[in-house]
Amino acid sequence: MKVAHHDLESSQYVTWAKFLAETDNWQSDQVRQYQLDNVRRIVSHAYATLKGYRALFDTHAVRPEDIRSLEDVRRLPFTTKELFRDNLESFSSKTIDSEYVTTGGSTGVPMGLYRSRAEFAKELASKAHQYHRVGWREGDRQIVFRGLKIDSPNGMSFVEEFDELRCSTYEFGSDRMELYRQKAIEYRPDWIRCYPSSGFVFASYLKDSEKAFPMVKGMLCSSERLYPFQAELFKEVFGPSIRIFSHYGHYEMAALAGFCEHTDHYHVLPQYGYVELLDKDDQPVTTPGDVGEIVATSLIMETTPFIRYRTQDLAVYRGSSCSKCGRPYQLWERVEGRLQELIVTRTGRLVSTSMLNMHDDSYDHILKFQFHQRRRGGVIFRYVPKRTFNDDVRASVYARIKDKLGDDIELEMESVIDIPLTKRGKHRLLIQDLDLSYSHPSLEKPITL
Repeated sequence: MKVAHHDLESSQYVTWAKFLAETDNWQSDQVRQYQLDNVRRIVSHAYATLKGYRALFDTHAVRPEDIRSLEDVRRLPFTTKELFRDNLESFSSKTIDSEYVTTGGSTGVPMGLYRSRAEFAKELASKAHQYHRVGWREGDRQIVFRGLKIDSPNGMSFVEEFDELRCSTYEFGSDRMELYRQKAIEYRPDWIRCYPSSGFVFASYLKDSEKAFPMVKGMLCSSERLYPFQAELFKEVFGPSIRIFSHYGHYEMAALAGFCEHTDHYHVLPQYGYVELLDKDDQPVTTPGDVGEIVATSLIMETTPFIRYRTQDLAVYRGSSCSKCGRPYQLWERVEGRLQELIVTRTGRLVSTSMLNMHDDSYDHILKFQFHQRRRGGVIFRYVPKRTFNDDVRASVYARIKDKLGDDIELEMESVIDIPLTKRGKHRLLIQDLDLSYSHPSLEKPITL
């Protein structure tokens, strides 16, 4: 007999989910001991099997046995997207079941990595563990508004093994949203899963058109920062009692953080990664309200281990435990990386740059890239080419980006020597010159280190 949810057919998923449930009430000393044991395991594995890490640690005169406490982790050198991008093979140990995936992330620095099926199963189970806090269970019915390219006449696809109705947000005009709304009345989802920007556009349509939507338990938001004004609209449209959940994570699988049952603060999952929040001088942030860069050591990735990995994402520190749920986890007030960015098409569609993050080889021949919108219906793709970039690659990249953007926007390709960093040392994925009605004052006030 088929189980209610495809992930439950994976023994690695089930085993890790059970472990997370059993350790959810750990005390601080248990959390710290687990993290120390597993940081040492990952560091020892990397030093013994990967020539890239051995050379890096030897250059900084540090060995695995030097890590006797979590404070000793600061003796390890940092790693970066550029380091993995340029030296991936020497920092990876491929296995028979490992797969190569790529991400441009929020910083515009494309990078590849290897991950195994077991590692990805832990990733999925870790996210599900966080969803469980707010009542979600495998097999719950969900409607999905994310960056999905769905080749069907109505832009929808029902995926039985996950019991979810996936709705493309590439064609997100009022006619298409009305089709989604009508299908939802028939489908009656328990949850909405979405990019906050996609959920906001859909909720705005429902409010403006005064159309009803089936009652849901809550919304599971990811891949972009969830802004307060968006959450307010969600509660206005879908009901004041719904639970709105958001989490922070990335393809590198080094840090994962999400809301708890009671608060809208990010709880860093300690079984998943050892996470430091560092100020501009690379010192630990310990004062609530201060900002730091998220630097993470994955405790689940061995195929391509990420050790003291500089994510270039920022978070606002809140504390070392939650007074509401009791978990002794690092807390963030909010995450300031991945500032929500939108491209406006000629017909008025809003395309989130999260949708343009390819997970194939599209960006393998590019060092850096950035989108720039000066006028409605047009966008420039600036890129710094690698030596392997050629006309065929250019044509392929153009076709894939254009396919994601749609027919109602003109795409220009512009090769450049470099893409300057922002004042806080980040690559902005989108330079948006338009004065969008979608904008909100909070979007205009990014925090800085």
